[in-house]
Amino acid sequence: MKTFVPYSLLHLVTVCICLLCIVGLVAAGRVLRETHEAGLRRVLGGFGIVYWLSYNLWWNSNGVDLATGLPLQICDVNGVIAPLALLTLQRWLRATLYYWALALSTQAFIQPALQFGPATALFWWFWAQHAIILGYAVFDLAVLGFRPDWRDLGRAYGSGAIYLLVVVPLDLKLGADYGYIGNLAADKIPPFVAGLGPWPARAIIVVGLAALAFVVVQLPWQIGKRRQAA
Repeated sequence: MKTFVPYSLLHLVTVCICLLCIVGLVAAGRVLRETHEAGLRRVLGGFGIVYWLSYNLWWNSNGVDLATGLPLQICDVNGVIAPLALLTLQRWLRATLYYWALALSTQAFIQPALQFGPATALFWWFWAQHAIILGYAVFDLAVLGFRPDWRDLGRAYGSGAIYLLVVVPLDLKLGADYGYIGNLAADKIPPFVAGLGPWPARAIIVVGLAALAFVVVQLPWQIGKRRQAA
C-alpha cells in the first residue's frame, strides 16, 4: 500500500498503535521512575536524538533542497526539543515541548499532511517521529511530573516568536512553507491550511490559531488548581 488516505481505516489503526505505544512508554516509566528515572531519561533522550538525526540524514540523502529539506517545520524542531527536554529538564525546553506537542504536533494525528502509505519508508518515519514527540511530552507530564503554568505559556510564546523570526524570512526568500505560513499556491499546501484563505491573511490566521491553542491546553491546569483551592 503506497498511498495514505486521511480518515481511512489505516489512519485510525495507525493512530491507535501510536497511542498504545505512548501508553506503554508511560506505564514503563511509572514503574521504573523510583529506581531508574535518570537512566530512563538518558535512554529516551539519546534515542530521540539519534532518531532525529537519522531521519533528517535519510530525508536529505540525495542532497538538501533548502525549500523543503531543512528541519524547520514545527514538528522537526519539536523532534529535537523533545529529547533535549528529557535529558536536561530545562524549564524552557519542557514548556516548549508541552505546548508545541499538545497544541500543534497533535494535529499530525488528526489531519496528517501525508500521502505515502506503509509500503514506503516515509510513512514509518512520519508516524514514529510524531509518536516520539507526543510520547515524550506525555511522559514528562505523567512520569516526571511537569505541570505547566502561565509563565510556561510565556516561555512557549517566546520560543514561537524566535521560530517565526527564523522561518518567515526563509519562507519569503526560498519560496518555502516552513510553519505552514509560506506564500505557496493552494494546491501545494495541506488542505486544512489552504482552507484558511489566501496569503498573507492565511499566515496570520495560522499564527493566531496556534497562540489560541496554547491557551486552550493551559486551561485544564488552571481549572484544576482552582478546584483544589476551593
